[in-house]
Amino acid sequence: MTALAAVPRARLSLFDKLVYAAGNTGNVLGYQLVTTYVLRLYAPPDDKGTALIPAFLAGAIPTYLLLNLIARGFDTFWDPIVANWSDRSKHRFGRRRAFMLAGVFPLALTGGLVFFPPTAASSLLNVAWLGATLTAYYAMFSVYVAPYLALLPEIAPDKQENTSLSTLLAAAALLGALFVMVVAPALFLGKGGDDRVELQTMAGALAVLSFVLMLLPVVFVDERRLSVRATASETAPSHLGLVDSLRATFADRAFLPYVFGYTLYFFAFNMISTGVPFYVEVLMGRPLAEVGKLLGPMFGVAALAFPLLGGLTRRISKKGAMIASALVFGGLMALVPVVHDVRIGMVIFALAGVPVAIFMAIPNAILADVCEASTRRTGERREAMFFGAQGFLQKISLGVSTGVFQWVKDALGSSAEKPLGVQVTGPLATVILLLAALAFARYPEARVTKEMEDRG
Repeated sequence: MTALAAVPRARLSLFDKLVYAAGNTGNVLGYQLVTTYVLRLYAPPDDKGTALIPAFLAGAIPTYLLLNLIARGFDTFWDPIVANWSDRSKHRFGRRRAFMLAGVFPLALTGGLVFFPPTAASSLLNVAWLGATLTAYYAMFSVYVAPYLALLPEIAPDKQENTSLSTLLAAAALLGALFVMVVAPALFLGKGGDDRVELQTMAGALAVLSFVLMLLPVVFVDERRLSVRATASETAPSHLGLVDSLRATFADRAFLPYVFGYTLYFFAFNMISTGVPFYVEVLMGRPLAEVGKLLGPMFGVAALAFPLLGGLTRRISKKGAMIASALVFGGLMALVPVVHDVRIGMVIFALAGVPVAIFMAIPNAILADVCEASTRRTGERREAMFFGAQGFLQKISLGVSTGVFQWVKDALGSSAEKPLGVQVTGPLATVILLLAALAFARYPEARVTKEMEDRG
């Protein structure tokens, strides 16, 4: 085993933690904007406006699913390339911050532009615009987010500290999601969301806010001072090429069960996030501006749950927390088809706040453990490749889950008179969450902990 004596260069101050977490608020704000409202803009419910893209292309292929698969196809090559460049970089500005600086403005810009199609009617021009802007957005997401997350195990290599910082990142992410899905609709969607200009104004304002927040860690988090310092007995940046680094990442016996569980969970979570506007408008008969009545209670309970997660993971482990989260969230989402009263929906989504808090906080802490265990075992610091591989699968999951939602709602109906396409998405998410729980059950947490504690 390679000896490892890397230590933090400096302790993280409260200011360091807060500005680092602000970057997560910014990138989640942009991501949540795209995942929640793009489909609503381009393919609204049957009785809620004009579609801007045809539902299907080339026969039975759902348009939105096809566009997401194209964007993900590009990421198949781009995500690991960016991760490998970052792992091997020796840039004087920092091997993570240099990429974050390059990606921050294009990421915010493309996240806003996706909401401004060239025509106000269904057209192939809008299809081309949506495909191009989505591809650019996810490409820039890789440039900023994979290096950003790769900083986590570098500035917080201790198991307990990375859990604490991951929980703070989750709280920051929750703040971003809360603003997009509760605060912004109340501020901007005065006509209930049926006015396209209102939705575009909201998107533009949130893109600017996202940029400002993502810029904060680039400016204020001094990577060279805070990240781990390598001793002479090990290699600090990775020396592996792209193919070898990818092979080593997916050969990691701890990474595979974790990342499959996370990807499945993310698939289900994104399907539900995409569905919330449709649950509100189609199943409950309420205007789009009232999405906050479902998500406000969920995020509020999640915020209250964050301080309890440290004790929970010490009691039942991070692995046990993720399994419980998937099972409870799945059970609650199975109730979606029978929810027709917004008050009942509020109760269900409030109860979902606890498993959602676990999902937002614990996965990054688990992956930080996997990264640290790998470094202690191999002497190679390849954090960006681990987070980049997760990000690649996450974005595939994002695109496919949203496309599947569109396909189901268009094929089975998404109107008050014919709501089956919206109703079945809840039980479908339940099945996927059960598969996620099975994957997490195979994560070898005890071995990872032992490798993290073994200093050779």
